[in-house]
Amino acid sequence: MSPPEDLFDSQGRPITRRDLFVAMGVNTLAASFGSVWTAMTFTMPLIMFMQAIGASGVVIGSVGTIRLLTVSAQIPAALASENLISRKPFWSRFALVHRFLWFIIAALAFLCAPSKWWLPLAIVAVVGASEALGNASTAPWLSWMTDLIPLPIAGRFWGIRQSVSTVFSLASLLLAGQILDATRDPLTGDARPRGFAIVFAIAASLGVADIVVHHFVREPRTTASPADDAVHRRIFAPFANRDFRLLTLSLGAWNFGLSMTTAFALVYLKRDFGVTYSQLASLTIAAALGAVITGYAFGDIMDRIGARLLGAMLLFATPLALTPWLWVDHSILAIGPFSFPQSIALLCLSGIVSGAISAAILLCQFRLAAELFPPRGRMMSLAVHWSFVGLLGALGPIVGGLIMDHFPSSRTFDLPIFSGLPFSFYHAQLTLFTALLWLIALPLILAITPAPRVT
Repeated sequence: MSPPEDLFDSQGRPITRRDLFVAMGVNTLAASFGSVWTAMTFTMPLIMFMQAIGASGVVIGSVGTIRLLTVSAQIPAALASENLISRKPFWSRFALVHRFLWFIIAALAFLCAPSKWWLPLAIVAVVGASEALGNASTAPWLSWMTDLIPLPIAGRFWGIRQSVSTVFSLASLLLAGQILDATRDPLTGDARPRGFAIVFAIAASLGVADIVVHHFVREPRTTASPADDAVHRRIFAPFANRDFRLLTLSLGAWNFGLSMTTAFALVYLKRDFGVTYSQLASLTIAAALGAVITGYAFGDIMDRIGARLLGAMLLFATPLALTPWLWVDHSILAIGPFSFPQSIALLCLSGIVSGAISAAILLCQFRLAAELFPPRGRMMSLAVHWSFVGLLGALGPIVGGLIMDHFPSSRTFDLPIFSGLPFSFYHAQLTLFTALLWLIALPLILAITPAPRVT
């Protein structure tokens, strides 16, 4: 686990093997706090909060869309920071405000009546501002981490980091589900706004802690970029790389399908099956558990067979892991004194597999970016890649919301699935997701030039 001999920090001091080991440990600790912020905001609580305050499918989808649209903020941020001596101060200013804005969302949930027509729109606006600032900090961070972590151990490091941080998200999801269930209105079954406010305030506090701890991670000095080029040439230069185009379009198709389906799975179960918040949280916990169990294994496999081949295998397997959605029904399973919905039991098992796959695809994306994007201009390449992947994905929630709002009722569209229940808007979303993966994302990633073995 030795760093490259020419690895120096932004002050010109060498980064030793011990320095690298400490930096990786601190990074993992910070990521654990950040995973709590993610788990207690975007996985389940925010979607359920939007539903509880009466947001439509399109408005719920717009939360995901605006998050993905703001990914384009990485490009101007990269232009402003790619030739700075130190990326850390630039990153921290944007990242801290990004997380602090969630205290405003907590305050809106606590102080405003859910009947206010403007409340869903206000939440979307604050989320958009927060995500724009967060994405402005992403390109410097990605460049910083790519320069710091040696490529031969990158897969294992990101896998271990993902597994450790996900343990924290598991605990926070359990806590969020308990808080929301404890504050449910007995008449509507929805959590009261103060329950969501508590969850969002906890998330914001741990999110800020993530940024503070990250300050102790060493930062390698940057590789100078061609700042003398015109701005438009610097932005579009990465597209001259064929493999860059293939990776961006492949992961863009995957991101579109993922963003189209993820949020609406929770809406479908809450609306049509009447499950509790803790049961909804258990689905996200199952997916996170899959990432914990397999994080190191997938990272090691990636280092052995390559991210391109592993990514292709995972894209092919994703729809297979989602087939249990065709067998869910309204029955109740009983094991001794315990009883729970069949849908939750079946989807928790499926979620372990699909969560492991999705997490591993993200690891492949990090590794392929490190392999394909050269050090000179890397920050801009990373910013453009993530921006275009985000922009393609931004269409997903809107398409998903339109499908949800306009899908024919079971009385006019009587096509049963294997469980005997009617084919729903969510099954239509899954069908489109499968077509995107097998017909677009998979062929594109297989067309990427195989990377030489790195030792």
